[in-house]
Amino acid sequence: MLTMLAEGEARKGPPLPAMMGAERKSRAENALLPPRTTLFLEGFSRSPQYRVLEGCVATSQTLTDGRRQIIDLVGPGRLVGLGFGDRNRYSAETLGLTRLEPVAETLSPGDLEASLGEMLARSQALAMLLGRKTAPERVASALLDLAGQFGRPARQQKRGAVTFHLFPTRTDLADWLGLTVETVSRCFTRLKKAGLIDFQHSDRVTLLEPLHLARVAAGDRPLS
Repeated sequence: MLTMLAEGEARKGPPLPAMMGAERKSRAENALLPPRTTLFLEGFSRSPQYRVLEGCVATSQTLTDGRRQIIDLVGPGRLVGLGFGDRNRYSAETLGLTRLEPVAETLSPGDLEASLGEMLARSQALAMLLGRKTAPERVASALLDLAGQFGRPARQQKRGAVTFHLFPTRTDLADWLGLTVETVSRCFTRLKKAGLIDFQHSDRVTLLEPLHLARVAAGDRPLS
């Protein structure tokens, strides 16, 4: 079960310097932040809200023994830091070169409704993924999600193919999908052997058959 830091733990020590620097830079000039910059931490006083302009931000919660559950991977155009209460309910960290812009604490009713609706839909999808989907279905679902956020038509590939930069590492994907790193790697290999994806480097993926991959994600096509 996901959990916040206990109240006493939340008050131990000041925010990380990287986090403080990230907030100052973002406020001042929408600076391009390096990978693995901590934006804010679970349990600390509420952070400002940001919109991702470039790059990727991982939001996560952590158990007291260090086990991490990535809640979402947030791409361009989406908000991070949206929430209620006086403390952060999750932590946020950049996974690649990332540019943010501060967003007013008071969103318009339309923007707030749309953002909350998206958060709810993605939370429900994650619950289904973690509760019912097999490992190949989880990895296929993740690749489709990331292609939707970061993808562009693949050059020198058949029509419909999509290429994207894979910001999360295999460890990040494991913490998002509730799998081991080894299982994530095996699923990548099986999807590649099936001709559904291709990758020459660990951080660049091409979906060769997005429609067939969607059938795997939905459980309509077994992965041999």
